[in-house]
Amino acid sequence: MPTIEQNKLSWDGRYDWAEAGEKWSTAWGGSSMQWYGTILPRLHMHFPANTILEIAPGFGRWTQFLKGMCANLILVDLSERSINACRKRFAGDSHLTYHVNDGKSLDVVVDESIDLAFSFDSLVHAEDVVISSYISQLSKKLKQNGVAFIHHSNLGEYSHYNRVYSQLQKVPKLPSLLSMMGILDNIRVQWRAQSMSAGKMQHYAEENGLTCISQELVTWSTKRVLIDCISTIVKNDGANVRGNRVLRNYSFMKEAKYLSTLSKLYASTPKE
Repeated sequence: MPTIEQNKLSWDGRYDWAEAGEKWSTAWGGSSMQWYGTILPRLHMHFPANTILEIAPGFGRWTQFLKGMCANLILVDLSERSINACRKRFAGDSHLTYHVNDGKSLDVVVDESIDLAFSFDSLVHAEDVVISSYISQLSKKLKQNGVAFIHHSNLGEYSHYNRVYSQLQKVPKLPSLLSMMGILDNIRVQWRAQSMSAGKMQHYAEENGLTCISQELVTWSTKRVLIDCISTIVKNDGANVRGNRVLRNYSFMKEAKYLSTLSKLYASTPKE
């Protein structure tokens, strides 16, 4: 269960950031392929956006693309190291602002100022109390027709799986062996929040005057467990509101594999 303190300790200290987070896009053939092949097709209808809020940008893996889609880009992260890295990396971009927060506060953001709130491949490590806090604040920070695009954990849906896995861990190397045999998804290596789920996200949205209009539940280096969810959230009185559309996508990593294959042909730097 990654707490705020554990996240801060990891991203401000233990993790070496040797590749500025790029290694997490390896399965797609790089961050450009992941952005243009996976993220942008799911998000393109919300661009351009005047003001974008990126929560937990890390070293700017997605910031490099978002900054060209808006007039103002606000970065908020609990990691001072990450914010300093982004400040240095994007020093030539005057429309970016940078803030270190406590891991759950958006007090630095002006109410009703955000056209798009974005977070991808970061809040999967945030437990339900953190997500609940962010969603309650986004209800105030979004403009009437603003949109939140949030990638978060869905591991909470599999509480029984967590219990079984915990028991198996008592036998050294057994979980890894069962994973190699294809019998068990090795979910622990993903460091996902165990308390968060798609259902909880829908509940948090509803209790704060928001609506989930789509939720894509996806695998992430897993086969049977839809470990993550990508939720798109809008205000109840906004122009984009509609009923929630839910997709349980067990083929998500096949998309990554296909893009990785394409990257060998079309990447800016040819790969062997």
